[in-house]
Amino acid sequence: MTYNNSDELCQIMAERQKGVTLLRFSCGKDAIASYIQLKRYFHTIIPIYHYLHPDLDFVNDSLVYYEEVMGTHIYRVPNQMLYKHLNSGLFQDLHSWNAIKRMQLPNFDNDEVNVFIKEDLGLDPGLYTAIGVRAADSLNRRRSIKMHGAVNHNRLTFFPVYDWNMEKLTDEIQQSGIKLPVDYKIWGKSFDGLDFRFIKPLKDNFPNDYEKLKQLFPLINVELQRYGY
Repeated sequence: MTYNNSDELCQIMAERQKGVTLLRFSCGKDAIASYIQLKRYFHTIIPIYHYLHPDLDFVNDSLVYYEEVMGTHIYRVPNQMLYKHLNSGLFQDLHSWNAIKRMQLPNFDNDEVNVFIKEDLGLDPGLYTAIGVRAADSLNRRRSIKMHGAVNHNRLTFFPVYDWNMEKLTDEIQQSGIKLPVDYKIWGKSFDGLDFRFIKPLKDNFPNDYEKLKQLFPLINVELQRYGY
């Protein structure tokens, strides 16, 4: 596949996929930018949100907002890290850990979830998924994209804004009028972890969601205690 920039890449992918694509949508700035870019070339965008908890209020509020913006349903599915955390016993008490072992939860990766979504929706199994990965994010990503390109044919993924820098990304989001989620006011990025950086602000700002998180990870308070809270 030959392309000179992300615009050409998206045009080629839109023609190849007859205007339909999946989008891994984290609610983060790169995912929002990807939606803005994809909308120029695809008539059908199917966003997928991979959750660490299925029912956090602040996340639900954001997803409802973005569904209104996009005019489409956002599919909520488990993040691969959720099951890996549970199966590793992370922040589990003995009772919960025994229950998890009895359930024998499967480990999987996020790409496998896309396969199930395509099956459920009757989509072409060869449909590629857009992911908001940019070369400017880090040296590792820049090196990887330079070596392998912005399309992964093994994973059936592509990066619609791979060559956008922060200035372009910021300008595009501002011009679109799409708001960043509340996550950016609290964490400076989208919520995607269970370590102290995420848990302490979650408890301070969304105590009800913190209590919900404790239902899945009953000893999550140990992470706070490690830092004297």
